[in-house]
Amino acid sequence: MKQIKILAFFFLIIGDIKSQNLVPNSSFENTIQCPPDQGFIYKAPPWFQPCIRYGNTSTSSSTDLYDTCSNGSTVGIPLNAVGYQPARSGHGYSGIFCNAYSTNYREYIEVPLLATMITNNNYCVQFYISLADTSEFAVSNMGAYFSVDSLLDSTPGSNAIEYVTPQVENSITNVLNDKNNWMLVSGSFIANGGEKFITIGNFHTDANSNLQNVSGGSQTFSYYYIDDISVVDCTGDGVNEVADGNGINIYPNPSNGLFTINAQGNKITELKVTNTLGQVLKTVSNTSTIDLSDVAKGIYFVEVRLEEGVRNRKIIKE
Repeated sequence: MKQIKILAFFFLIIGDIKSQNLVPNSSFENTIQCPPDQGFIYKAPPWFQPCIRYGNTSTSSSTDLYDTCSNGSTVGIPLNAVGYQPARSGHGYSGIFCNAYSTNYREYIEVPLLATMITNNNYCVQFYISLADTSEFAVSNMGAYFSVDSLLDSTPGSNAIEYVTPQVENSITNVLNDKNNWMLVSGSFIANGGEKFITIGNFHTDANSNLQNVSGGSQTFSYYYIDDISVVDCTGDGVNEVADGNGINIYPNPSNGLFTINAQGNKITELKVTNTLGQVLKTVSNTSTIDLSDVAKGIYFVEVRLEEGVRNRKIIKE
């Protein structure tokens, strides 16, 4: 009996490791100082700007950090120098230029991951963006690039980093033009192994970017707020996955919102759904179904409480 309990505890730990968000400070909540002005992304460590023409990654930047503590300034939330947007969660977000004045000027955000990626494992990636009110243009080109080494770039003028191909990128036909709501950029990829950094931005020149003119803008640029970034090892998570040896299977998975939990004859006492930030979205008792039709697309986690113990699973809403 003791050996069985030890093994069960071991599998629960493995499940927790797999469901961990590998992005530290994923919603820019933890800061060492309230941002005093534009260009202070490094005040939310370990985030930094890889374009280093302004100095170095720890004392100089042009990429912006926004926070409610800066209300009334150029980097306040919800009102700031480039528009009005509440944080998607918490009290902070970042902001970058993805197109500016037809000069190929770019800004990016980069951070080291909490764990090195494993060869041939599948990683699910998602982040949320919103187009700033003053933007006259929107783009579809927004992606995430994963690298073994830090993607530092000292090209004069902070031009587009076009010599790499992002593993996860928004569809070229999906122009990201919403100024009122947060838009999801998501995807998955198989890691080569050894990737330790994520960089987010537009990895295309102006000539190769899909631009769209949008109403209401006063400046000839595309500027986006970014919030709630997650990278999760989702190896083995797929459609209608079979029971995993612990008496649980969830179907369909992915789903458009309605999930059914088959506990293989075990009684379910409670289901708790959290997002990648660990925030509890729903808790229901004595049921085998979860309805997420009222939440955004993305990756979520469900804690299944049985009479015999607890199981943790990943679910994906399409």
